[in-house]
Amino acid sequence: MAVSQERLNTIKKMEELERAGKFDVDPWKNPPFEPLKPGQVDFLRKKISSKIKNKFCNFAVNKFIKKMEKTNQAILKDIKGLEKINNINGGAIVTSNHFNPFDCYPIIKMLQKSKMKKKLHIVLAEHNYTGGTGFYGKVFRNYNTIPLAQNPRVMIECVKAVEHFLSKKDLVLVYPEQALWENYKKPRPLKAGAFRFAVKSNVPVVACFVTMTDSAYVAQNGEPVQEYTLHVLDVIYPKPELSQKENIEYMKNRNELLMKQKYEEVYGKELTYLTKEEN
Repeated sequence: MAVSQERLNTIKKMEELERAGKFDVDPWKNPPFEPLKPGQVDFLRKKISSKIKNKFCNFAVNKFIKKMEKTNQAILKDIKGLEKINNINGGAIVTSNHFNPFDCYPIIKMLQKSKMKKKLHIVLAEHNYTGGTGFYGKVFRNYNTIPLAQNPRVMIECVKAVEHFLSKKDLVLVYPEQALWENYKKPRPLKAGAFRFAVKSNVPVVACFVTMTDSAYVAQNGEPVQEYTLHVLDVIYPKPELSQKENIEYMKNRNELLMKQKYEEVYGKELTYLTKEEN
């Protein structure tokens, strides 16, 4: 099966963005969407309708995962470092590389296999929440999701929701690379938002990194289905002797370094990026 032209175009766009150093830009045109308005999102799912939709969506997601695993369209080869998270008593921010529309899958499996009895919430982009269509659109709106927003008042609601869930000792998954680059194996520079959440709530960051290898199965785009290995790199705690600003920088830099080291260890090569000079 040949690789689709759409996928080839995406790969080319990712290479162009890498050369330009624009690691936080999506390599495709996102769907049109309506910006969120204050009060539009039931962040804490207090409404009965929100609770019902969330319950059914969680059931649908678990069923979807089992189907994808059964048909070899989702393959989690291994989880390494799982023992590192078993002693987390309170809430935590989870970070990971952003490489697939459903790359929360390894994190969901990680939580299921751990000894922790915590709920996972996922921070996602506004355009996915309001512009998503089909199955994924329903998941984006009704799963345990927390949408970001352009509107400052909605963003305040978002931040308060994150703080609320962390205070309940839940996990909040944030993709600090920001943009989604499908099947891109290299770690990308991280944004500070995830670490700002952690420092403000005085919780650790569970730094994760997913590595990929080609399987014998073929995806719909013609490429090999990727076998995932989820690496729990470390649990990074804020340092009491540092200021909030210093802690954000420290935790972000530590997370980036761990991702770089794991990439080089697993793939057996130095982490380098395309540059404009290579054209």
